[in-house]
Amino acid sequence: MIRHFDMIAYHNRLRRLRPEQKTLFSFLLLLNTMVGSRGTHLFIIFWLAIWTIGYAGVSWKVYVKTLGMVILFLLISWPILLISLDSWHISVNRGNIPTAIDVSLRSIAAWSCLFFLLVTTPFPELLYVLKKLKIPSVMIELLFFMYRFVFVFEQAAEELYTAMKARNGGSHWRHGAMLIFQLWQKVWGAYHALLLALRARGFSDELVYIQNETRGVWSKRYIVEAIAGMGVLIWMR
Repeated sequence: MIRHFDMIAYHNRLRRLRPEQKTLFSFLLLLNTMVGSRGTHLFIIFWLAIWTIGYAGVSWKVYVKTLGMVILFLLISWPILLISLDSWHISVNRGNIPTAIDVSLRSIAAWSCLFFLLVTTPFPELLYVLKKLKIPSVMIELLFFMYRFVFVFEQAAEELYTAMKARNGGSHWRHGAMLIFQLWQKVWGAYHALLLALRARGFSDELVYIQNETRGVWSKRYIVEAIAGMGVLIWMR
């Protein structure tokens, strides 16, 4: 799934836009998500669905599938907000339902902002933007290593799961424990190999990100639409 998102980021219709424009747009919407009302959240969710599916050309099936996973995760967390346990008596606090709805809508709106940035901006370009914004190098490098090992983790998990199924692996908890242990070994080995590769190439405690300054364009159409949408959000508040 992560590799599929990365492929979309390199082949979407908004790929030609400057990464600074997409990053600024996403983070301004994320800021509105943090301080906005329920109506603001619904507007951001709907608006970014248009940008992601309509403008960027991301498959609606991918969008709906990912959104469904987010909604499922949020629904699983609802019992924590709605169910109370007092002297072994379980009760449902219906007064917390509006709070649960507001939290869920805010979470989905925030996910929409970050998902839009994920599927329209290649990660190296995002790191370059963070570098230009003078974000501390240690935070950028942590993001780089996290990004790297998400791919390593996903590939290792797929390979081990396929190997276990090919050998008629069972569903006993011991097989799951063995799979987790082997996964940890493969990820640790990949981490050690990466350290050796960096040292062999003269790593000097700071990663360098190269970006072609002439790459990408500032789209006046999308800038005007973004400003108009921001105006609507301010009016809704």
